[in-house]
Formats: sequence, C-alpha cells, structure tokens
Amino acid sequence: PVGRSWTVKELRRKSYEDLHKLWYVLYKERNMLLTEANLARRHGYYMIQPERRLKVKKSMGAIKHVLGERKRKKIAEHEQYLAAVERLGGLVGKVNFHDDDMEESMQNEAKSLDNKEP
Repeated sequence: PVGRSWTVKELRRKSYEDLHKLWYVLYKERNMLLTEANLARRHGYYMIQPERRLKVKKSMGAIKHVLGERKRKKIAEHEQYLAAVERLGGLVGKVNFHDDDMEESMQNEAKSLDNKEP
C-alpha cells in the first residue's frame, strides 16, 4: 500500500526549511518513478502502483500552493508598510524601496537632507 499525498493544511504548519527538504525528497521520488515508468514501458510490463506518481504530483503542487500563499502574504504586508510610510508623509525619507542598490539610495537620502539644513 502507498501512503497519501500531503495536504495544503498540513504543509501550512511546516517551516520553509521543512518544505524545502520535503520538496527535495518528492523531487527524487518523482524522478525515480519516471525512470521506473520508462523502464516498464520499454520492457512491456505494467508499472506497480502507478497512483504513486499522482500522489507525488499532488504533494508538490500543495507545496507550491503554500509557498505562493506565503509570498502573496509577504507582498501584501510590504505594500501595507509602504502605504503606511506614504501616509506618514515620508518621515522615513525618500528611499527607493524598489531599488536593488540600497546603499546608493541611503547616500542620496543623506545628501538631500544635507541640502535642506540651513
């Protein structure tokens, strides 16, 4: 008998590291099952318990779903933060949060503050 696939509800409780480890295990299992299916096809026999591939695929899909939820949540939190900064009238300064070069943004902010002082 083959076990069942992981559910989204179960995976939501897992840490990122645990999800990464599980993804790797499922990835290896998927590759092993694909190799087994290929061998079965070439030698003309049926694969034993072919439903294993579907369970691995569903589990991997559930991991992607959970990671997508976490990503959307993080993006929403960041957008709320940026909106709060905007509402405060730019007390943080005019730092470009979308710029990859944070050092340059901080230097530009410092220069603009130096120019405003009497």
